[in-house]
Amino acid sequence: MTASHSAATTRAERSTAATMLNKVPAVTLIFWVIKVMGTTVGETAADYLNDTLGLGLNKTSIVVGLTLSVALVFQFRARR
Repeated sequence: MTASHSAATTRAERSTAATMLNKVPAVTLIFWVIKVMGTTVGETAADYLNDTLGLGLNKTSIVVGLTLSVALVFQFRARR
């Protein structure tokens, strides 16, 4: 392998890595706020289904799993 080939490969690898990193959203304060809020809402909803409605752990898991599956179907079918 020649030095110029190695340098070109290294530049290409950096370019690929930079492109991939551009697809990852920046982790900022707003990210953490949304994450905490989402986790809180999820925990509260699961507690409501489990305790208040009396579904129990198994039925709550099934309801939440089906809800996630439906949401994923819509997400993957979305064009953007």
